[in-house]
Amino acid sequence: MDIKTIAAPCSQKSFMTLHEDPEIQCLGCLAPHAYFIPFGKEQEIFGDRESSDRLEMLNGQWEFEYFESIIDLPDDLCSMEFSKTSSVPSNWQLGGFGKPQYTNVSYPIPFDPPFVPDDIPVGVYRRKYCYSPDGMRRILVFEGVDSCMYLYVNGRFVGYTQVAHRVTEFDISEFLNLGENQIVCAVLKWCDGTYLEDQDKFRLSGIFRDVYMLSRPKKCLENYRIKADMEGNFSFEPVGADAQISLFDGDRLLLSADVGEGEVFSEKLNSVKLWSAEIPYLYRLVIRSQGEVIGEKVGFRTVKITDGVFRVNGRKVKFFGVNRHDSYPDTGYCADEKKLRRDLQLMKEHNINSIRTSHYPNAPRFYQLCDEYGFYVIDEADVESHGCVNVFQNFRWDREGGYDGIALLASDERFEKAVCWREELLVSRDVNRPCVVFWSLGNESGWGSNFRKGALLIKKLDDTRCVHYESTHCLDETPDDVLDMVSQMYPTTESMMEFLEDEKEKRPLLLCEYSHAMGNSSGDIEDYFETFMASDRFMGGLVWEWCDHAFETGRTDEGQIKYGYGGDFGELHHDGNFCCDGLCYPDRTPHTGLKELKQVYRPIRVTRADGGYLFKSMLHFAKAHELYFCHFEITDELGISCSGQVEFQLEAEGECTVAVPEAEGVFDRETYISFIFTSKSDGHEVCFDQIKLSDGAAKELSPCEGSAELISEGLTYVISTRGARYVFDRRKAEFTAVEIGGENILDEPMRFNFFRAPTDNDTMKWDWINLYMKDYRVKVYSTEAEVRESCVVIRAKTAYGRSIYRPFAKVEAEFIIDGEGRLRVNAEFEGDCEKLEVFPRFGLRLFLKKSFENVRYFGYGPYESYCDKHQADRMGLFESRADEMYEPYLRPQENSSHWGTKFMELTGDKGKVRVSSQTGFSFNVSRYTQEELFEKAHRYELTKCQSVVLCADMAMSGVGSNSCGPVLKEKYRFPMKGFKGSLEFCFDK
Repeated sequence: MDIKTIAAPCSQKSFMTLHEDPEIQCLGCLAPHAYFIPFGKEQEIFGDRESSDRLEMLNGQWEFEYFESIIDLPDDLCSMEFSKTSSVPSNWQLGGFGKPQYTNVSYPIPFDPPFVPDDIPVGVYRRKYCYSPDGMRRILVFEGVDSCMYLYVNGRFVGYTQVAHRVTEFDISEFLNLGENQIVCAVLKWCDGTYLEDQDKFRLSGIFRDVYMLSRPKKCLENYRIKADMEGNFSFEPVGADAQISLFDGDRLLLSADVGEGEVFSEKLNSVKLWSAEIPYLYRLVIRSQGEVIGEKVGFRTVKITDGVFRVNGRKVKFFGVNRHDSYPDTGYCADEKKLRRDLQLMKEHNINSIRTSHYPNAPRFYQLCDEYGFYVIDEADVESHGCVNVFQNFRWDREGGYDGIALLASDERFEKAVCWREELLVSRDVNRPCVVFWSLGNESGWGSNFRKGALLIKKLDDTRCVHYESTHCLDETPDDVLDMVSQMYPTTESMMEFLEDEKEKRPLLLCEYSHAMGNSSGDIEDYFETFMASDRFMGGLVWEWCDHAFETGRTDEGQIKYGYGGDFGELHHDGNFCCDGLCYPDRTPHTGLKELKQVYRPIRVTRADGGYLFKSMLHFAKAHELYFCHFEITDELGISCSGQVEFQLEAEGECTVAVPEAEGVFDRETYISFIFTSKSDGHEVCFDQIKLSDGAAKELSPCEGSAELISEGLTYVISTRGARYVFDRRKAEFTAVEIGGENILDEPMRFNFFRAPTDNDTMKWDWINLYMKDYRVKVYSTEAEVRESCVVIRAKTAYGRSIYRPFAKVEAEFIIDGEGRLRVNAEFEGDCEKLEVFPRFGLRLFLKKSFENVRYFGYGPYESYCDKHQADRMGLFESRADEMYEPYLRPQENSSHWGTKFMELTGDKGKVRVSSQTGFSFNVSRYTQEELFEKAHRYELTKCQSVVLCADMAMSGVGSNSCGPVLKEKYRFPMKGFKGSLEFCFDK
């Protein structure tokens, strides 16, 4: 529809009737095209776009007025008084206008498509623009506006646009006057497009990406298409004007040609350097047309699926990736180049090779940076209608069709145009970017005719890439054969293997989301890696997701940032901290999960082999020895005993064997060798592999010089030794005192411990609470004590529970105290398997005097580690302090345990506590109790305990990723039947 076909209105506001009409996606806008910035001076074309004399940035402070309802908006909105300002780009909720709302699935408005509530909040922006006629057109560009916008220049209606993450251009030349002009944008919080923008994120509004003015000649290059493949075939097709092109390799000219409008220039180059994520080699293309110069960087590469296998430049490649949202704690959706570079640099440093732009196109500059850094990008259309699944189902979720209701709009003819338009916008803008390897139709919107037509449109627009889509839930019989791969979210590794058994399915499998990284998570990444490598038809996967979504809401008196998530902004409905599900904190400090991911995604893997150690390259194009240095370290419980450099030659996809003479021979202690690879470019550690060299000699307790004495005083046993004095309460079968030098080092009794502060993945936590695992009562069946071979032996049979149900655990324990004051705890455990699927932990908890703050241990560190999450850790000797042994998840939970520990020591001015186990144990030292971590919703609300809390666990269940993924694997669960464990304690001055 053309603006001129609309009858002349009586006011500016009367134009605002388009946002509930899905037939009108935009009005008065230029046609979508490939992203580029014209320059007038050739020497600047590969620099910052702001240096172009044809571009004028309009970012900055704009006049601003906010209205809770469009009804309250004045008719003549362009001439109203403005009393406030807003930064452009920004989200107005973060500026104090309205409130952020986090919702994952549910729509933030009633489901009544294409209509939205009458009381739509509106933000009106105004700024001045000075214009001096120079024969050039003025193109006003908005790179992102949520959710829709009406544009006025000098009080005249220019046009309308929706699709929040698109680039929109308006030619405003005919609306401008000599001198000062007025630009007004009325941005609505909702429109009919809101039904297609139900992404899992904070719902924010406003002009959130850059705004600028381009000066361009009346006849100019409007668009162009570049193709460059692995065979050296290069083609260029200009639209709108003739063009003269020159392709350079560095400063060397490779080709030059004049290409007429509508013609296709083609030429084959010999021996081209190929682009890949590992070697992102880019050529420079200079385009001259109508007095303008444009710089493009070109990557020669081919992406293709053949025989069910995804290939880049003919080689089998897997995605070791992440999903990424635009989300920053201070700027919301707004990401300047510095922020984008920081994200990409962090990803590169953590061995990530691919990104899915969940769930919308990113800013255009993002893709140029991905070309430069080297990432395979799954470029996703701005489409998601996840809320349909709640709309479709009844409150009991027993309506036939189940989750297929997500497809409620997928074949709805009212939204066919909108879906296809969003697919066209996706492809037309990013089609020249070598980093883009797939087009993704969108996310979690079900399958139907609208998406099939969208996929066919994409294939028509671009025949060089594959088409991706995950959501195949369907309410009709629309076939999905147009999709080039099968995409799944959060399958088990077992179901992945079952996929290969389907003889009718020949396409490859991609996990577009897996290993939900919420809180203390990422406990299954290595299992998925092993499965990815089991078949060439497995394309790999992308972890959900890159960063926690949360906003700064203030600071504590101590200066700690308060981060707010769902429910902290007074939302009508919300999904809590489900937005805190990233590998990084909001400020991009890495979670331990990102460290785990980095190690699983490592480019080199090392195993033992005849004659030495086998280095295997996971790289497909780069030679590892050209990128990395390698050195080895031999370590035991005393630290590093030997180290040195390793020379190696490792081709892409190759193997080599290296010898380390220092690693040969006999070692008296448990000994390991680590191979550590560092980047030759900047020195950061890329990865490592650790291999055990020796178990060492079995260690026995040194003989006692004295004997333990036992005194029975009613319901109390008192045990006196040379090193310590123990008081055992027979009524509760626990030690109430451990005295060193006549002073009790315990602030509370030493008890068996079963509960942990639930992680986000502990979705069974209410089972633990219902069984009173957190605040149990003990039933003592029997206690008895005897002196045996200079030791005191106490035996106790106990059960643990509180109310309603059978005891959740029964324990038969033996406490052996020798004459030196050493305590050995042997325990047999039986859990209630009928009530519990996953049991959190089993061990002992000690509340020690607060001076016990120095920690030393030989185990998996330096990061937190669990039975299913320790790839990023090495077995070694580490030192820390109680305050440092804390991982500050935004929602407090179990953290900073250390698995596989052989011994740990905790020292203070009252003495030393040593815990050890030949078979290994888990421990945690914390200033916070598990009860405090459970009860508080935010980390800044935590109150430190007056004691140092030591948890010594004979066993601890893994962390998994069950917050949005498979249940914890059986092999990572604490075995509830027939478990036997032991710990040795030594209390000393």
